[in-house]
Amino acid sequence: MTANPRAGAFLEIAGEEIAAAKHLAGMLPRQAAYFAQQAVEKIARAILAKEGIPFGVSHNLGQMAACLPSGHLWRPRIAAFDRLSPAATSYRYPTPAGRLQPLPVRTTLDADIAAIEELLIDASRSIAPSE
Repeated sequence: MTANPRAGAFLEIAGEEIAAAKHLAGMLPRQAAYFAQQAVEKIARAILAKEGIPFGVSHNLGQMAACLPSGHLWRPRIAAFDRLSPAATSYRYPTPAGRLQPLPVRTTLDADIAAIEELLIDASRSIAPSE
């Protein structure tokens, strides 16, 4: 199998982002949630790149998953993280009324980070399997 450099680059960034999320979870949970969402987004973009499926600039994980053919192995795995899609922006900006979103629940954030780490391992194996 020939490696896809763009997919590999997305996975490298995803690894950095999930490491940042893990590091920030206790101190800055909003930023950790943002990086967790971004890691899934990069994994999804890696899968789409591997499949030759273009995708625009949206951060919506459900839309990314829906671009994959029905029955595709990765479609439900990416879609399962769609609830994280709002974290791409909701934790980075105040509401129009000037309020901040509530902090993510730490136990949920930790569970999400662990699940994303597993997703990244599986995606790395799928995109760049050992020879």
